[in-house]
Amino acid sequence: MIIPNANILKKGVLLYRSIRYRRGFGVHSPFVFNLITKVIEERCQYYSFHDIELIRRQLLFQKGEITYPDRRQKGKMRRRPIGRIVEREAIRPKHGALLFRLANYFRSKHILQLGPSMGLSTLYLTSYASDLKCIALENVPEFATIARIAFDKAARNPVDLRVGKYKDLLPKALDDMGQLDFVFFNTLYEQQNNGWLFEECLKHVHANTIFVFEGIKASRKMREFWQEVCSHPEVTVTIDLYSMGIAFFNKKLHKKDYIVYF
Repeated sequence: MIIPNANILKKGVLLYRSIRYRRGFGVHSPFVFNLITKVIEERCQYYSFHDIELIRRQLLFQKGEITYPDRRQKGKMRRRPIGRIVEREAIRPKHGALLFRLANYFRSKHILQLGPSMGLSTLYLTSYASDLKCIALENVPEFATIARIAFDKAARNPVDLRVGKYKDLLPKALDDMGQLDFVFFNTLYEQQNNGWLFEECLKHVHANTIFVFEGIKASRKMREFWQEVCSHPEVTVTIDLYSMGIAFFNKKLHKKDYIVYF
């Protein structure tokens, strides 16, 4: 018996995903059909993308080195040049563009981010309009230093960046925010607390709130967490993009989990 290697299996999974619900095929929900065709599969280059990617290029050539925690080996620290860290940790342009399109499509005004990392994802989230409120919580101080450089260079809206442990920062941030329109969970450095973070944010959602999760297949813990999100009774529709996940809470929508090629 020949067992295919991991790379072949992954390609098979991606091929299956490329067929299922491609261009909205087989989707009976008008809400999800429009989301797939007008947001997820949209490839229009908005005016701000060039400016944000210019900041990325500047950060890649930023001088200096930073010591930061290794999320794969708990308790171990790594020291790398800033450019190398940005290359490894910053959101991919494709994912950042999707954050922009989602925030723009749903006209999100109150945005909470858990883990801005290098700050580029925050710029994508907050650049579609000029009257947004954004609180970004970062539990890696070294990453916050890089994010501040990005915000100083290109933030269209003031970003309230708070540094510390999420469990200490989140309750106050939720009180200050009031309602949540958009939450971006970039919590690969806080995987053990994902369940608690999710439940706390749930207390402030409304029918049009959107949660986006980065790295839902990055580890066993993240895969298990994503399954918890999908099965939660408050969640109606979820969209699995393989590397990102999206959750909605509108009770008018029929509960269903979608897998979409992205």
